[in-house]
Parts: sequence; C-alpha cells; structure tokens
Amino acid sequence: MHDGALSVALRSVISVRVPPMLTVANTRRTHALERSLAGCLCALVLAFAGVARAQPAEPQPPAPPTAPVPAEPPPPTAPAPAPAPAPAAEAKEYTPEQRQEALGHFKKGLALLEERAFAPALAEFIISRSIFPTAIATRNAAAMLRALQRYDEAVEMFETLLREFNVPPGEEEGQRGWAQKQVSELRGLVGTVDVFGAEPGAAIVVSGEAKGEYPPVQPIRVPAGTHVVRVFKEGFEPYETRIDVAGGQTASVQAKLRKLADSGRLRVSERSGKSLEVLVDGVTMGKTPWEGVLGVGDHMVVLRGEGKLGTQPAAAAVKSQQTTQLALSAEDLDATLRVDPTPPGASVAVDGVTVGNGVWLGRMRVGKHTVEVRSDGFLTATKEMTLARGQRENLAIELERDEDAPVWRVPPKWVVDVSAGLAVVPSFGGDIAAACESGCQRSIGLGATGSVSASYELGSGLGFGLELGYLFAWQEVRGRKAALLPHGFATPNSGEATDALRLSAFLGGLNIGYHFEGDVPVALRLGAGALVGQLRDERVGAFLTQDGSGVATYPVVDFQRATYFYVDPQVRVGFRFEEHFELSAFVQALLLVGIEVPKWDSSIELAAGSDGIGTYPQESLLGSFIVAVTPGLNFRGDF
Repeated sequence: MHDGALSVALRSVISVRVPPMLTVANTRRTHALERSLAGCLCALVLAFAGVARAQPAEPQPPAPPTAPVPAEPPPPTAPAPAPAPAPAAEAKEYTPEQRQEALGHFKKGLALLEERAFAPALAEFIISRSIFPTAIATRNAAAMLRALQRYDEAVEMFETLLREFNVPPGEEEGQRGWAQKQVSELRGLVGTVDVFGAEPGAAIVVSGEAKGEYPPVQPIRVPAGTHVVRVFKEGFEPYETRIDVAGGQTASVQAKLRKLADSGRLRVSERSGKSLEVLVDGVTMGKTPWEGVLGVGDHMVVLRGEGKLGTQPAAAAVKSQQTTQLALSAEDLDATLRVDPTPPGASVAVDGVTVGNGVWLGRMRVGKHTVEVRSDGFLTATKEMTLARGQRENLAIELERDEDAPVWRVPPKWVVDVSAGLAVVPSFGGDIAAACESGCQRSIGLGATGSVSASYELGSGLGFGLELGYLFAWQEVRGRKAALLPHGFATPNSGEATDALRLSAFLGGLNIGYHFEGDVPVALRLGAGALVGQLRDERVGAFLTQDGSGVATYPVVDFQRATYFYVDPQVRVGFRFEEHFELSAFVQALLLVGIEVPKWDSSIELAAGSDGIGTYPQESLLGSFIVAVTPGLNFRGDF
C-alpha cells in the first residue's frame, strides 16, 4: 500500500473520549463506572471504525460524529495528506515495509477494540506508534490508557500528542481543545509522588513500575489511589512503604536508605550466553552475566531482552557472605499477565515465586500458571489459569477478610471513665410521700451525681471494672398531713408539716460493660454495689393543741443513716476526638433497694404550745425502693 492509502486509512479512525469521572477515589464503585463508560467509548470507536473498513481502497474521512469529539473536516476532493509525524520522525525515512507493518498493528488494535479488549488494543496502537508514529495512533493509545484507568500514562500520551504533532489546518480549535480538555480532566485523577532523602542513583519503583532513578528528572505521576513505593540501591537495604495519593495532590515519601548490615553476592547468567537485562526485585541491575551485592534473603530475578525474549520470575536466595549462582534460560514469552491485588500492597506469587507487593506486570510463557495472593488479616487466594499465545490477561484478585486473624484482634486495655450528670428523683418515697395527698405540694427531687470508673477492657469490647461515685439530691414536701405527740396526752395533735429532705451518699461497686467501636462509639454498662450516706430532714409544722388553739413548731433537724443496694444501667453515645479519648452523652437509671432505710428519731423533743413538750412519731423518711434518672456527660480514656 502506498503512503497516501496508509495515511487515509489511519485518518479514518475517530479517537474516543471517556467522560469525566464522578470521583477521584480509587474505589470499586469508581472502577465499575469507568468500565461502563469505557464500554460506551468502545462502541463509539467501533461505530466509526466500521465506517472506515467499509470504504474503498482510497476512503475519505467519515462525516463528523455526534459524540463529544472534535468534528473532522468535510471530505476532501483529493486524497488527504498523511498525518503529521513527530519531529523525530521528520528526520527519519520510513520504508514502505515499516509503514505497512505499522498499519497491520493498527488494524489489529481495531479488531481487538471490537472485542472490547482494551489492553491488547493499546499494545497494538503503541507498537504501531513505535514503528511509524502518527497522531491518530497516539490519540487512540491515549484513549485506551484512559479506558484502562492508567491515568498517569494517559496524561503523558495526551501531552505527547499536543507536543509532537501538528494539527491539520482548520482543526486547531477542535482537536487541540479536545486533547487539552482530556489533560485537564485527567490531572484531577492523577497525583504525584515526591521521593526525597534517598541515595543518588537509587531506583524508584511505584506499584511494580520503574519510575527512573533518584533524584527523578520529572514529577512521578501515578493514578489516584493506594500505591507501594520501593526505593533500591545496591549496597543498601531497600526501602518500601505504602502511600495513599489523592487526585491533584502530592504525597511525599522520605526514603532514607541504610547500608546493608549483612549481605551476600548474587551472580546471574543466561545459559546460552545471551546478553539480557537483569531485573532484581523489579529494578534493572545490568546485563548478563551480572554480579552484585544484595541483602540476605529471597529475591526475585527476571531476564528481559528484545521483543518477547526473556524469562519468567525466578527465586534467588542470597546467603550471608556467600555468592549465589543463578543460571536462567531465555525464551520467547508469548503472553502477558498483570495481577492487581486488593488490598493494595498484598504479596503476589506467580508459580511459587514471590514477585513483590502490590500490582505486578510481566511476560509469561504459554500454558498453565498459578497465582497466589496473600496479606495479613486476609484469607489467601489462589488462582489457576491457562494463558494462550498472544493473550494479555488482567487478573484482579480481591482477598476476603479473615475475621479470626490476630491483626483484627484489638488488644486489651485499661479504661478510665469520668462521668457527671443531673440527678432527677421523682419521689423520695417513705411515709412522708405517702402522707402527701390532695393539697400537698411536692417538688421534683433534683441533684447531681459524679463517678469515676476504672476497668479492664478486652479486645472484643467487653470490660470489667470498679466504680466510685457520689450522689446529692434534694426534695421539699409542703403541707402534708402530720401528727405531734404532746407529753402526757394520749391523743396526738393533728396538723400539717413541711419537710426539706436532702440525701448525700457515696456509691461503690463493680461494673460490666460493652464498648462498640465505630464512627459513633456506643457503650452499654451495668454497675451494682452499695450506697452509703446520710439523709437530712429539716421539719416545721402547724398543729391544733388539745384546747383547740393553734401552734407553729420551730424547725428541727434530724440526720439519719441511709444504706441501699444499687443497680445503675447506663447507655452512652459519643465521638472519639483523639486516638485514645472519647466524649459521650449518657442516660443512667439509678435503682436503689433499701438495706437500712432512714427513719425520723422520735426522741427529738420540741415545744408544743399550750400542751408543753411534744415529739414527732417515727416515720420512714425514704422509701424502700427509689428510682433516679441521671442524664450527663462522660469522658473516656484508654491506655
């Protein structure tokens, strides 16, 4: 095919656009949305690719689509010129064979795209670009990278399109504006990793992909999400960490390398004597035969040559102060495997060889393979698969959480609770409350309560502890029916009395509780113990004497001991404002069962007017069962 036909054929494919993402977070919901949008993208490309294949040998560009891509110019009357090559291509002569080979890979990309095989289609577009760089191959490669959620590479490819290719006359605003919009949108889905503090010349690997040496010559772009960063230099301990990168933000990594305290040597050769690149733990170390110093332990070695030539991952155990020999046989690897584990950073093993943590991508031989993914706190997943010639498999493995794993077990801890609240006592009970009938005025018992609790809480949230508290409550009963017994008279004087009751007591006992961790912590607690305190009753009254005259008694005060068994169920809801501290609101019921119920001292004498001296009869000042409700605030600290 001559140059004009090749150019027209290449121009007959309309590039595609993925609508902007609704969120930057690297979540499954976003992935599902991306796959759905990518399907729409594929349909648009194929619709217009079909038009291109239906054209004669010298086709004209199709009519502009209604999809949100720049409109192509009206069909020319003569064959369209070839797409503008990259600047480097202008100084290079391309043979008809090269152009024909580029077109072949380009058509393969279209066929794969028809099957919605984005990754293989991308590979064909990139190969076509490498043989004969054209704007349309670059544009479609960028669109495939976006569809595959490889946003960092998509940005770079779109930037290459803007930088290295001229836009045909009349299309500057449409095509260039479209590409610029893609770059703008994608930058919101791409973050930057800033590595600092490393040794000069150290290799930087992010999620299994080499990002050059330290210091990097350009910003390290990565898709938003979780990534594993590895920094390595011969003679130093490798540095590895997991980071979260937000879209449009920069995540900093201080990769301070330490010299190897114990090391050995590894010598790698290719059995037939070929010179291939040696990659150790994903880092290019040199060419075979290669020998270098590594840390003691297991390492993953791969040989990589031109085209498909290379080796599958092999394990090399480096021993202290010894040289480990590893001879590998290079072969054509006709399949590609990408493993994307969840959680990010999980360990990946291929055919029994640990290839690293997080995303891994490599060439594989055709046939059966076993992939194993493991991570602390998760059940190990094993996947058996068979790779066919030319297959490019993207394998996403999500591990199931192991609820019995020690990593999820929260260690036991000591907990201190400090509570304070309002005490509401509807009635103090006893004979005084019973004598308060119609016409009697009784205030609601009010007071305050405070407590301190120290408990030992298990990882499950179940805790056992001791508690110490204080209760103060006051209530007044006015105009209740009362009696005054004058000395020497058989009949008591009737009248009314007013009692000002005040209870003050200490509480001490044991408690058991359950604390639910979460965004809104909830705690249930039940305490039981003894209340020991004092009841103060200040009483005045008005009575009829035996001769029918009236007398008002002066105030008298009685102090009586009160002993009760208590139970105090409590519910708390709060929020954690620091790692070990929590503030919550609570409602507690205080249930008191009388052990020693206070009673008025009938030996207390007072003036009874014309009847001389009198006394009040013995009465229970508190009930044998009292209920109090105490809402309040709790401060909790765990250690």
